[in-house]
Amino acid sequence: AARLAEEARLVEEARLAEEARIAEEARRKEEALRAEEARLEEIRRARLAEEMRLAQLAEEAKLEGLRQARIAEEARQAEEAAKKAEEARLAEEARLAEEARVIEEARSAEEERLKEEALRAEEAKLEEFRQARLAEEARLEELRQAEAAK
Repeated sequence: AARLAEEARLVEEARLAEEARIAEEARRKEEALRAEEARLEEIRRARLAEEMRLAQLAEEAKLEGLRQARIAEEARQAEEAAKKAEEARLAEEARLAEEARVIEEARSAEEERLKEEALRAEEAKLEEFRQARLAEEARLEELRQAEAAK
């Protein structure tokens, strides 16, 4: 009976030791499972953070693209305005050149008219002198004839 009791005690101890070993193994597996879940949660959080960072970068890239497009459009409009201003400047230069040409033509015509008028006046004065000289010559001739007749 003592031997049976001893065997029963040894079997009970072995059963308890086996249960303790199984419980310890279950506890270690549970700990490992919790650690793996924590690691997976950390990976999930890191992935979410990376996705948010990438989404922010994409948004920033989109905004940068819009900013670049706006800058390009402003540059195009400025270039167009400069081109129009240059065209207007050239048109104004052409208008002023034409105006200067017309004024120069009018000045030249007026100068020519004044020269013609001065020439006619000079010719008239010369004709007047010629007539006066002829009259003087005729008077001198009369005096000579009168002197000769005496």
